[in-house]
Amino acid sequence: MIKTRNRRNNYWLTLAACYGLTIGVATTIAMPWLLIVGGVFIFFPLVVGYLFGQIGIGVRGNVMRDSPAITLPAAAFSLIAILLRDSPVAGWAGPLLGLASFAGMYLCLRRYGYFHAPEKKTSTDQKAL
Repeated sequence: MIKTRNRRNNYWLTLAACYGLTIGVATTIAMPWLLIVGGVFIFFPLVVGYLFGQIGIGVRGNVMRDSPAITLPAAAFSLIAILLRDSPVAGWAGPLLGLASFAGMYLCLRRYGYFHAPEKKTSTDQKAL
């Protein structure tokens, strides 16, 4: 139970950090690098999700939340990043927005996020006991 809770918190922390870093970087860097960094920051959460067992054959794909609690803050932070891009305050507001989006998404994911706990496989010898 504690191990699953630690894995879940580490997973949310990693995803929120990646999102905050993406928002902060996307607000401040120039266009050719934005595409490269954006591609890396799209690929990295997929790898993290696979390593934490959130992407694979045994994961249920039909889990949907009734509340758009994760989508609304993500869209709001993205909209603010787009509005700040190429503005004179982007140099200091971009990293600040990245930090705020990291904290906000971590709290939102901890409360509303879904984490698939992998089932333990038991052998036939253990079932007989």
